Amino acid sequence: MTTEDPRNVLIVDDTPANLDLLERILEDNGYDVRSMPNGPLALKSANHTPPDLILLDIKMPGMDGYEVCARLKQQEATRNLPIIFISALQETDDKVRAFQAGGVDYVTKPFQADEVLARVRTHLELKAAREQLERQNEELVAAAQLRDDVERITRHDLKGPLNSILPIPTLLSSYYAFSEDHLALLKNVERSAHKMLDMINRSLDLYKMETGVYQASIQPINMTPILYSSLREAAANKIAHNKPWRVTRNGAPLPEGEQVWANGEEMLCFPMFSNLLLNAFEASPEQAAIEVDLDDGNEATLKIRITNTGAVPQEIRDHFFGKYVTHGKNKGTGLGTYSARLCAETQNGSIDMDVVDDKTRVTVTLTRSKRVTREDLDEMFKQYGNQK
Repeated sequence: MTTEDPRNVLIVDDTPANLDLLERILEDNGYDVRSMPNGPLALKSANHTPPDLILLDIKMPGMDGYEVCARLKQQEATRNLPIIFISALQETDDKVRAFQAGGVDYVTKPFQADEVLARVRTHLELKAAREQLERQNEELVAAAQLRDDVERITRHDLKGPLNSILPIPTLLSSYYAFSEDHLALLKNVERSAHKMLDMINRSLDLYKMETGVYQASIQPINMTPILYSSLREAAANKIAHNKPWRVTRNGAPLPEGEQVWANGEEMLCFPMFSNLLLNAFEASPEQAAIEVDLDDGNEATLKIRITNTGAVPQEIRDHFFGKYVTHGKNKGTGLGTYSARLCAETQNGSIDMDVVDDKTRVTVTLTRSKRVTREDLDEMFKQYGNQK
């Protein structure tokens, strides 16, 4: 007998003729059969070696079938065994009581062999199917636990060090006057760290943001270096060839050293803007500029507008930020704008899209924050030193 092919049946009846008849019917059809003449022996046998199914008489001296069934349902080893009552009692109340005790079926005496076989086969198949589902559920739970363990390890072992690496280029640039070559090296460190972070975020954080359990670390961040880094990352893609870009603040050129602060999390902002800018470069024709404007005219919010030539197709405008929405991309996943929306909303912001004069404009809105002072930077350095 195996779990996949349950064939072991325990018969409980105080009438020897009934035991003999049921034994013969089941054994002739390939079942392994055990017979017990009373309730106490049946309980002992079932607890020692649980069968796959029990055929149980009701009217027996000493301990009737109802009590046998109730006791079996109280034991962990026998709680889920299918129990079919076989009895001469035909009143509705007797049948209801049998089901209330935990029986799965009821056969009245005198019984027909074909009926008994059909009911036994059906409930053994149901038992096998239930056990298969339980095994699959256990495998899913184990897989989920493994995913959580991998996520925890990845976040701790990879994202922890990145937390220390990412701000260093900006912080060092604020403290020291570097040569162009040294600045280029710092930018390369920053781009590499962001690229690694983006890969981690894509595989780990999307699910957490979808389910609303992502714990964002919202703090004042300078958006200018994030946007310039995101632009360079997107512009390095071959689809961005011959497509210029410019960054402005309220319509005027924004130097890379100028600071524009908002509340957010750098680990969400970079992949968010990288996705949006890559989309803009992909949709824009050659020679057409990608425009990024930071609008801080409102004291409460900072609006970052990304504009590219080329209108979003009409058929996807209403669900532009939906999951798996893509158009005209052979290898597109449809997750870029969807993940950008989740990133914006997780940072207590918002995102929207509009089409004006054959141009697409995506606007990310974040809450404003104060400018970070030299004292704030000193405190940040102190915190990074304590983390080592």
